[in-house]
Amino acid sequence: MDTEFPGTIYNPDGVPPHMRAPAEFYSNIKRNVDALKLIQLGLTIFDRYGNLPRSAETGREQIWEFNFQFDSAVDPYNKESVSLLEKQGINLSRNKKYGIDSREFALRFKCSELGMRSYSGRLVWLTFHGPYDFAYLTKILNNGELLPDDLDGFMRHVWKYFKGNVYDLKSMIPFVGLHGGLEKVARSMNLKRAVGKSHQAGSDSLLTMHAFFGLMKNCLEMGGRDPRASSLNLMIAGNTGLERMQTLFGLFGLMKRNSCSGLDGLLTMQTLFGLNARAVF
Repeated sequence: MDTEFPGTIYNPDGVPPHMRAPAEFYSNIKRNVDALKLIQLGLTIFDRYGNLPRSAETGREQIWEFNFQFDSAVDPYNKESVSLLEKQGINLSRNKKYGIDSREFALRFKCSELGMRSYSGRLVWLTFHGPYDFAYLTKILNNGELLPDDLDGFMRHVWKYFKGNVYDLKSMIPFVGLHGGLEKVARSMNLKRAVGKSHQAGSDSLLTMHAFFGLMKNCLEMGGRDPRASSLNLMIAGNTGLERMQTLFGLFGLMKRNSCSGLDGLLTMQTLFGLNARAVF
């Protein structure tokens, strides 16, 4: 998953929000997401082998990009961020005229196979630096209501809609010595963007998927020769539970152990490879 939104309009002075304590970081996210609208959502759906669905008519692989109602004449936004999105090809005049009503999207999502699989924990969500991605999608699925007041409340919503099966590639790459944004990480693995441009949600969601499988390939090749690879393998498969999983806010075991771990959580989650880590790695 990837999202595109109109930047941030509340930015505290001093230390950047993402470098602050998780609760403080969330507070800044909430303030911005409550005030702003999502512009675009990109979804790349794939199986444990990385196969994409194909069109019944053309046979071509498919990804999805949803453009939501957004009117720059009345909806608040960060000027520099919106200018960048327009430069990358997002036509906001079409969002204004033809954009999807977020409430209609939420209703259809909840009734879809995708929604039902997500709510029952049969789906894994993958993102790159995803706090805002999940915050905006949570807001939409919660009928546009304001985000919960505190981080614990937000994580309960993440559990409700995604069952804790969420992975942030940004939090995983340090285990193999990588850093930087999605584009830089992809280049370091010799991955090329298959379609579209950066800051287009559909294109970025596909590149995130390719980067994830590239990361898995690197870890398999590194095997037991590098302890960082072993740690990442365990984290991805959930073999050691939420305590080993870096959450969206960079903490271990942020969600409540008694409600989200053990047999009800990541320990028995089917990974993208469909097997427990002990059988794969």
